[in-house]
Amino acid sequence: MKGRSDGEETKKRIVQNAAKLFVQKGYGAVTMNEVCVAAGVSKGSLYHHFPSKDELFLYVVEEDTELWLQNWDIKRAGIADLEERFYAYAEHCANDFQNPLIRALEEYARIKDHTAEIEERLWHMYDDSLRACRDLVKEGIDTHYLKADEPEDIVVILSGLLEGVGKVSEISRSPMGIEEIKEYYRKSLRLLLQGIRT
Repeated sequence: MKGRSDGEETKKRIVQNAAKLFVQKGYGAVTMNEVCVAAGVSKGSLYHHFPSKDELFLYVVEEDTELWLQNWDIKRAGIADLEERFYAYAEHCANDFQNPLIRALEEYARIKDHTAEIEERLWHMYDDSLRACRDLVKEGIDTHYLKADEPEDIVVILSGLLEGVGKVSEISRSPMGIEEIKEYYRKSLRLLLQGIRT
């Protein structure tokens, strides 16, 4: 029993330290040697848990995505009104748009020579991150809050809108604080809802 808990503890330490490195440096600049040093583990121990840098990075980002979804589920459960849930979702996205792991993931996704398995994992991660939006849109259509349209079209438009607002705010001439950015997300959502509400 002790061996298993020690192994889990080591894996957790590797993941936490690797996440910090990926946040600080992006995907490409991090080496497995740096991860060993930061986590205080041998190469053998690191490769026992994660046979490649790809495996380690994808595990870190999948965990981060799962945490984001869990936090959304908690937040969503505390909001009864559907329209308020849409605005809370926009705010949840706004709080995460500067997540450095997302930048590292974008860098990683641009690498051209991924295996089919990695491409599949990247697709699943992206699809998982859309689950929150998909569930809201489905509920909106089912309750006739939103016009009966293709749900997946609305998911793509809503997600693209919120992501685009985040990108534009990053390249804006004057730096924006998080409250200003959240207000842009709210305004964007309000404009979209005006067009697709029943």
